[in-house]
Amino acid sequence: MFVPNAFADTTDDFVDNLEEPVNIEVEILLNNVIDVDRVNGNYKLDFWFSVYSDDVDFTTIAPPEFDFTNGMIEDISSVYVEEHYMEQRVRGTFFNKLDFHDFPFEVITLKVVAEPVRPWTVDKTTLHIAPTSGIDVDANIPGYHLDSGKFHIETHSYESEEETYERYVASFLVEKSPLGSFLKIVFPVLIVVAISFVAYIVPENFEVVAAIALLPLVAVVFLHVNTLNELPPLGYLTTFDKMMVIVYAMIANNIVSTGRQMRAHVFKHEQGSWKVNMFHLKISPVIAGILIVILFALL
Repeated sequence: MFVPNAFADTTDDFVDNLEEPVNIEVEILLNNVIDVDRVNGNYKLDFWFSVYSDDVDFTTIAPPEFDFTNGMIEDISSVYVEEHYMEQRVRGTFFNKLDFHDFPFEVITLKVVAEPVRPWTVDKTTLHIAPTSGIDVDANIPGYHLDSGKFHIETHSYESEEETYERYVASFLVEKSPLGSFLKIVFPVLIVVAISFVAYIVPENFEVVAAIALLPLVAVVFLHVNTLNELPPLGYLTTFDKMMVIVYAMIANNIVSTGRQMRAHVFKHEQGSWKVNMFHLKISPVIAGILIVILFALL
């Protein structure tokens, strides 16, 4: 943040003599989301950062300095200061705990936290959200849909200090197209599972049946691993992981069915082979229903 060194002593004297907190309006106007690194949990943003105050003349008293507590600022440019207004363009890398529970239909929150530094503690300044805070109409992020921003003020204190500071928090929500996520990630898996059920149609052609039962397993493992490369290591199951557990169970049931039918055929139990075929076909939805309840309702 721009702080003229020539104003340092004047600013300290001004803040020390304050009888009431100074009202400061803060604005973040997002220009662009440059990149979202989902594996490392960071994102690069480009935005305008502005402060307004009718209580302070920024041509004689330096504007409050702000620290972006969840980011590393790489560039500040286009600084402009007038009597009650200051703006600057900020580019940097920011960090937030990204939630992938609903992957591949997740909504990611890109957060920016701005906190005034000493001496602008909570008893010296009161932050307000400027009504112009938001997202530029030309802002975009490749591969994602950028939702409207949310803004709020919160307080924060440090254990090593007695002072408390107010924070301006901007949250921008981004998500991929649900239809696109379904067609690219979920639909191929469903097609592979559907192919594995062809084994029930030709129960006595065991070479064909074995191939139809086993090859989908290889295919879904490949699809699962390839999709997980888009995510960081997670300590919880995503929606996609839960779906894959059900898929593995369906294919495992088909493989067991094939093995039991081959065994019945070897022992010349032709009628038994058909009974095994129908039994495993009928219990498939039962297995899927039980797993859906356990994974989506209980976990």
